[in-house]
Amino acid sequence: MASSTDDGSSTAYHSHSPLQEDDGTAHSLHERSSDRHKPGTYRAISPEPDEQTRLLISAEDPAVDPYNLFVVRSLRRITVLFLLFSGFVSTLLLISLFFSIPSMTTRGSNFAVFLFFLISGANFGISLTAFNLPSKSSRIVSIIMVGFLTLNLILSLSVTRLRNNIVSAFGILALLWVIFSAFWVFVSSILVDRAARGQEERIIGRRADEIQARRSWKQWCSVMWTLILFIILLVLVFFTTLSIIVDAYDSRVAPSGDLVTVQDGAYRVHLYCSRPADDSEDPTILLEPGVTSAEVFAQEWTAYSIDDEKSSIYGMRYCYWDRPGKAFSDNGQSPLSAGMSIDALSNALSVQGELGPWILVSHGEGAIYSRIFAARHSSQVDGLVIIDGFQENYFVQRIGSSGRGFGYFLHGLISPLGIDKQIMWIFRGRTSVDRIYGGAQSEIDKYNLAKFQEQVAARSFTKNEIIAAREILPRNIPVAVLTSQDMIRNVEGWSEYQRDLTQLTDVNTEWQIIDAPHEVWRSDEGRKQIDEAIANIAYRTRRHGS
Repeated sequence: MASSTDDGSSTAYHSHSPLQEDDGTAHSLHERSSDRHKPGTYRAISPEPDEQTRLLISAEDPAVDPYNLFVVRSLRRITVLFLLFSGFVSTLLLISLFFSIPSMTTRGSNFAVFLFFLISGANFGISLTAFNLPSKSSRIVSIIMVGFLTLNLILSLSVTRLRNNIVSAFGILALLWVIFSAFWVFVSSILVDRAARGQEERIIGRRADEIQARRSWKQWCSVMWTLILFIILLVLVFFTTLSIIVDAYDSRVAPSGDLVTVQDGAYRVHLYCSRPADDSEDPTILLEPGVTSAEVFAQEWTAYSIDDEKSSIYGMRYCYWDRPGKAFSDNGQSPLSAGMSIDALSNALSVQGELGPWILVSHGEGAIYSRIFAARHSSQVDGLVIIDGFQENYFVQRIGSSGRGFGYFLHGLISPLGIDKQIMWIFRGRTSVDRIYGGAQSEIDKYNLAKFQEQVAARSFTKNEIIAAREILPRNIPVAVLTSQDMIRNVEGWSEYQRDLTQLTDVNTEWQIIDAPHEVWRSDEGRKQIDEAIANIAYRTRRHGS
């Protein structure tokens, strides 16, 4: 049967009988599955589908690529810009570990800020690997990440000590930026998903719930790989949250002294004195620790010496401080040499009205700092007691080691995650005191930054400062050197290093070799010798002053 159309052409019609069921293979693009043909009905036979009307059955067909949509292309370009920005700032932060950049420093460790920008860059970068293949599972991971990061921000702003560590606008920006990166990935995935679904429904006519099911195996591999990377990133964020929670818990431990703002408000150092200064001309002991913290040095030694009525130095006034980045002190700006640290100490003592006179008692690497202080403030120094002190050549060789600095750098990068901090807390019973100024300081990111700064400056700035200090140190300042048998046995040339220290001035009151560990005060004989060395210098000062 045939009929004529308006333009004079003819169209053939076929009558369907019960035995002639329509199999749908000749449907045109405008026909839908709802057109159910019944026996006796007629329908038009459309021509074969061409390139414009063919049914798209491949998920990889260019015609349904989401990048055909302007909104998807725009979102991707913006994400690339965000990635470049994160990479640029991360590069500047890496440089600032060596040379501080104005407005890009915080009172806490820049390792934490650096990690936040790395995470934000990873967020943007991972999302670009399958930007045109949004998945619900990746969005769930991203929104969970937003939750953890928001908790980080709340804790950092609500806990006083944590807030002080990110007091700068840049520190707050770092936290907000990493939160924004996770939220942007979540939102852009939703927008791309909606745009892609709308496009495929218009072209193919499939329901939205059928679109993901027809992805090719290559596309599913790409989606799964992206999801795995996001999960890894979420685990890292989770560890940073746990680390901040531990830091918030540790903040309940208060410093024994004052946090004094130095260097025109750049950072604060912790300074403690056993009692207020008076008009007495008696010298005050100023402790300069080595590998142990000043708190540990003071607590272990003073309990058996200054606080012991039988001690020759019973009741003497003493002070100690935490070098930048150690214990309660903030991190200083890079580069940070020994002389720059002593400038901070001098600033803090001046602010607190502490003018000496001083007997400088130092241990290990602290001897370098005490010698620089003595050279710069010789009129306020009555003498030096050096306990197993580092001589300058040994200091440069040991502290200035590139391998040592690289180790602190790598440890600093991962320390904001707090993995070892949490392991030691759970399985080794580490306490807040251990982490702040005890044996677990190395688990803290700001400590690793301080040691990294120390290494970077050791072979250049610090080396020149200690050479200059040796030249200008007055020859009439008394020096006592106490050496442990333990270091003589274990360090080649240690006795020669110690002998060289006895020649710093013309007044060497004594050189004692003690059968004790490196921490000489931990033995009875060691404490006795330290006390006598201090008492001899104090007596000599009073005799010459009278």
